[in-house]
Amino acid sequence: MSADELAFWLRTRTVGTTIIIELHGELDMLAHRELGPRVHALVRAAATDVVVDLRAVTFLDAGGIRLLLAIREHVAYRGGVLRLIRGTPRVSHILRIVRLDGSFTIIDALPRVPAEGVEQPHRTP
Repeated sequence: MSADELAFWLRTRTVGTTIIIELHGELDMLAHRELGPRVHALVRAAATDVVVDLRAVTFLDAGGIRLLLAIREHVAYRGGVLRLIRGTPRVSHILRIVRLDGSFTIIDALPRVPAEGVEQPHRTP
């Protein structure tokens, strides 16, 4: 991996009134610092429902946990509903260790929503 490549990225799409944020790679302090402002802007602009997909997250530390907690805070402030799509066993284990697995609504797959109003997905480093 070159210095210009980041070990994380996100992709978003909007389906109906739900914004889906797919997080990819290593969620650490650098990811929190780099992705945080983008995620918060997305949540501020979103309708009330936010789904964060953790299936492609390969690493999660305190910075990644802080990112998830900040997303939860922003969504709650807007009166919205946040759901996390369960990540790998390693990511799920970390959330259990820090006793946050019960603090989020965790689902196993994308919720079924109407296909109308779909925006094109885009990738953000």
